[in-house]
Amino acid sequence: MLARIGDKNGRLYQRVKSREATAGRTVQAEMEKERSRIARELHSGAGQPLAGIILNLEMLHERVDGLPADARDIVVRLQRLASQALDQVRAVSHRLYPPQWKGLSVEEALRNLVESGIPANVYEIDLCIGALPLEPAQFVKVALYRCAQECISNMLRHARATRFALTLRIESDIVEMEIRDNGCGFAESGTPGSGIGIASLHEYARTAGGSCRISSSASGTAVNIRIPLAED
Repeated sequence: MLARIGDKNGRLYQRVKSREATAGRTVQAEMEKERSRIARELHSGAGQPLAGIILNLEMLHERVDGLPADARDIVVRLQRLASQALDQVRAVSHRLYPPQWKGLSVEEALRNLVESGIPANVYEIDLCIGALPLEPAQFVKVALYRCAQECISNMLRHARATRFALTLRIESDIVEMEIRDNGCGFAESGTPGSGIGIASLHEYARTAGGSCRISSSASGTAVNIRIPLAED
C-alpha cells in the first residue's frame, strides 16, 4: 500500500515538474519575442528620428559662422549628445535582438558574444568551451546566452574588472556554465543596477528548469548556471 502511494506521488511529482518545465519554456519564448519587438521598435521608433536629428544638426553646423560663439557651442554639444543617444539606442537594440540560433551552435553563439562584447585590448579573456557530445535544445541555448550576456553587461558597467573567464561543460545530464571576473564585487542588494541583473540571471535559469548560484566579494564575482540537458 505504501509502495503504491509512493509510486503515485512520484508520478504526480514528475507530471508537475514536466508542466513547470513546459511553462518555463513558454515564458522564455514569449520573452524572446518581446525582446525582438522592442529591438525593432527602438531601431525604427527612436533610431530613425535620432539619425534625422543628427543629419539636420550637421546641416545647421555648416551655417554657424554667422552665429555667436555660445550658439555655435550649443550646436556642437547637441551634435555630440544626439550621436551618443543614437549609439546607445543601437547598442541596446543589438543586445535585445536574438542571434540567428538556427545557424549557430551554443559554442559559436557564446564565442561571438564574448568576442563582440568585450574589448580584448582592455580585458584578459579566458574561454573554455569543450567539445559538447550533443547540441543543447534551443531553450537551453537561449538561457545560457542571455545569462552570459547579462554577466558581461554587469561586468562592463559596474565591476571595474580586468579579467573575464567563461567555462562551459556537460556533466552527466547537466549543462554547466561558470563565469568569473576579478572585479570589485557587489552585494545582492543595494548596488546600482545589480537588482534587475541578478533577477534576470535567476529568471533565465529558472525558466529553463535550472538554477543560478552567485558568489561575490571584493576580489571578484562568480556566476554558476546549471540547466538540465535537453536536445531539440
